[in-house]
Amino acid sequence: MPSLATIAATGFACTIGLALATRHPAVQSLDDAIELRAGRARALQHVLRAAHIGTLPGEPYMHPTIGAASAAFILLTRRAPLLPVLAALAAASIGAILAHHAVKLVYRRPRPSVALARGKTEPAYPSGHTTDATAVLATSAFLILQQGLAPAALVVPIAVALAFVTGASRVLLGWHWPTDVVGGWCTGAAVAACAAGLYETLMRVS
Repeated sequence: MPSLATIAATGFACTIGLALATRHPAVQSLDDAIELRAGRARALQHVLRAAHIGTLPGEPYMHPTIGAASAAFILLTRRAPLLPVLAALAAASIGAILAHHAVKLVYRRPRPSVALARGKTEPAYPSGHTTDATAVLATSAFLILQQGLAPAALVVPIAVALAFVTGASRVLLGWHWPTDVVGGWCTGAAVAACAAGLYETLMRVS
């Protein structure tokens, strides 16, 4: 099992490496091809409705809500130390926002044409919704498992599925390129590892 530091370093390295890769024509061609298929699916109303639901975990009001709900579940069920749990989930939510905005300050990748037509000019890479949802979901799963409140066979698939659906919805809705979403998963996982490391540190000194 890799350490949290290794996961964080690998995640951030993948974020940077993928950002560089997206500048290659072959990678952009792959993004274009997937966006073309997503555009066809976007014309189906039931797909569009599902995508609007799927994107919710990454919304600015939702990922903090997920974190708060996870904290309440842990603290009310297990009487875990308050500060480590709250600090880890706050670090996941705030850290994810800071991380994806930091990358966007350096790498100003244009959005797909659909997003540009809607007036969305913020840089595309990495997907903020995907980063935020992944960070909070992964951190919540880590804390729930640490407290022994649910089996990994239940917690991990739920967290992975929600993070995956959030990312896929961003492509289906036309807001992001597929590689933006992969970059969001990498960044979110790295932030979650940092948040989990903060939790472990605070647990040792509490």
